[in-house]
Amino acid sequence: MIECCSMIEFSVSTSFIRADLSSLRQLVNLGDFRKLEIGFYDEEALPLVMDFAAKEGLSYGFHDPLPRLLSDSYPFLTDPDDEKRWRTLDSMYRTMQTADRYGAVYVVGHIPSVIWEPHPSLSEAKIIELAHNSCDQLTVWSREAGIPFVLENVGPNPYFFQFEAFVEVLEAHRDLEFCLDVGHLHLMSIYGGFDSLEFATQLAPYTSIIHVYNTTPEMYRKYHHVPAHPSQGPEDGWADIPAILARVLRYPDRNLTLVLEYSPEYPADVAFIREGIEWVKQVVAG
Repeated sequence: MIECCSMIEFSVSTSFIRADLSSLRQLVNLGDFRKLEIGFYDEEALPLVMDFAAKEGLSYGFHDPLPRLLSDSYPFLTDPDDEKRWRTLDSMYRTMQTADRYGAVYVVGHIPSVIWEPHPSLSEAKIIELAHNSCDQLTVWSREAGIPFVLENVGPNPYFFQFEAFVEVLEAHRDLEFCLDVGHLHLMSIYGGFDSLEFATQLAPYTSIIHVYNTTPEMYRKYHHVPAHPSQGPEDGWADIPAILARVLRYPDRNLTLVLEYSPEYPADVAFIREGIEWVKQVVAG
């Protein structure tokens, strides 16, 4: 068994079903989950989801934006455009207010902003400065609500992708926590040419949530999040999920939530998904 943190909870993301309320029961039954990560619901549907969670006695975290905005866009938490950055901050504030109202145990949101190509007017120092400024505000809201903001790695961003940038921001904002997204990490390690295992090792002390799914660059373009499955080997271009999990799970005295994610565009049947869930649980159990 992997020597690891104090407690591990398994959770499932409503990304499995998008906004399909009729599939909530099936979602929970996929792996006898007692915890949800809730996202993708508008103001009309969200109360119905929360009623279901209350009746089932489920705990839950929220993924920004919640309620869902009329038009989704990339996160802009480190964007040099003030309007874009504050639009993202406003969304995260509203998600935190919603979390406070419903008793969610965390709010997760993406960092940094997605920037596809370098710009002459930008620099690593400027983007990291904006990250600090945004995280100053998130810290205030987190303390007010008593609910942690959890920063999830995303990309691409040519100025903010090495582990040192994430560590610097998290060290300066100890009220904030980190969500290691395995798929995003794998893609960014290819994009940025860095070692994903070293990244996971360095971020392990700050990690409270792990988003578990798999992907390759080609699969991400076609299907986004592919359910984790033992057939996906790193020799075929997939993320090495057992190795990545081992780097985080061995870190002591840390409670972790492993959230299984999946985009329903991928043509997987229930048996395939369940095999993957059981495999992830076996990897953790050793």
